[in-house]
Amino acid sequence: MTAVASRTGTRGVPGRVGAGLMWTEYWFLLAVAVAAVVAVDPLELRLAADTIVKHLALAVVLPAIVLTLVGFGLRAAGRNGARLALLGSALWPLLLLAALVLGGSLHARFVQGIQETFLNVGLYMLLTYGAAAVVLRSEAPEALLRAYFRILLAAAAVMGAYLIANYGVRQVYHEQIFLVIPLAVLFYAQRDRGLVRWAGFGFFLAMAWLSHKYTAYLIGALTVAYIALALAVPRMTPRRGAGRTALVYWLFVLGGTAAALFAWYGSRGALDLPTGNVDYRLETYRLAWERFLDSPLWGRLFAAEAVEKFTLYSIRGAGNTLPSHSDVLDLLANGGILGMALWTWALARIARVVYANLLEPQQLDRGWAPCAHALAVMSVAGVVTYTFNPILLQPPMAFLLWTNLGMLVGLALHAADAPDAQHRYYGHAGGARVP
Repeated sequence: MTAVASRTGTRGVPGRVGAGLMWTEYWFLLAVAVAAVVAVDPLELRLAADTIVKHLALAVVLPAIVLTLVGFGLRAAGRNGARLALLGSALWPLLLLAALVLGGSLHARFVQGIQETFLNVGLYMLLTYGAAAVVLRSEAPEALLRAYFRILLAAAAVMGAYLIANYGVRQVYHEQIFLVIPLAVLFYAQRDRGLVRWAGFGFFLAMAWLSHKYTAYLIGALTVAYIALALAVPRMTPRRGAGRTALVYWLFVLGGTAAALFAWYGSRGALDLPTGNVDYRLETYRLAWERFLDSPLWGRLFAAEAVEKFTLYSIRGAGNTLPSHSDVLDLLANGGILGMALWTWALARIARVVYANLLEPQQLDRGWAPCAHALAVMSVAGVVTYTFNPILLQPPMAFLLWTNLGMLVGLALHAADAPDAQHRYYGHAGGARVP
């Protein structure tokens, strides 16, 4: 990968001409590969259940992040120092939320003696900052992104093969699905019209159905809607006007009709739809909502157990002590309105910066556009997933989820330094200011 030069100029993210990856970036990629192996666990060795193995990726990545930040510090008076300041300004609501979660979890662990805490949630949230810093420090950011996506593609291909082999037999990878389906965007966003592009697009989008879970259906619908509105429409109608408005209107009509037909067929029993574990979910959601009502402003400040005793019926092997199955409701129940406000503000702030610097329609021809759009959909798909599944408590998946978001933020700040950047929300690193 050192032979892969970073593109420069108006067609890509700025980087030193002919630059390759630094050894800290290879170390970072090794950590990503470790997280992917543990999350996928193709040999079904229960790697994510091992106390040491499930945190191995974090242990591997820490030296790379620390040395990256040291590198920023050694050049603090120049452009890199300004970039690091921008990163902190862009991510401060998320960093504050992470500090809140960590503080409460540490109190629960060492003062109250609680073992099942939200420590993992706050700890892995910080990877957003670390991953973004690695991208910002890189002299070959596009080479880093391509290497990163090779790892994700390998992991997703393995999961896709297992989904095909197990279809109709058993359900696999329903929580990891946010790493699979959105890769259809990576292939669709390519300018090449060859067979590989369409085969990759079709393969990963088909996993939405083969997963046979409602979360996968939602992510599939999200992926299709994003491709239609953010990629297809701007390419079909490059200029804003009546033509683009009409096209968007008919897409909404067709999409709404398709959704209505799907719901109608499903309600008549014509489709083999999953059960969704409604009884279990509603009970755990009810418990989380009651915890929120007990202290709506700041919840329990995360100084509480991350699991709850489930009493409706017995669940074999879990001791009936289980998470709520919604990380968003856990944030609400344990952080109250304060926690939810920080979470919402953090995502909205990131979305604004990313859209301005990476995702606007006029930037579709950039070299980094496919990776940027894929990371954007994967990040939103991650939110969909942890709204209905407790993946923030699971280290390997939390590692990949927050790293995806961090890579996206880092790429946005790097793109803001391009010679022809519009700097709608970020100026040049030497004097930029985040709103």
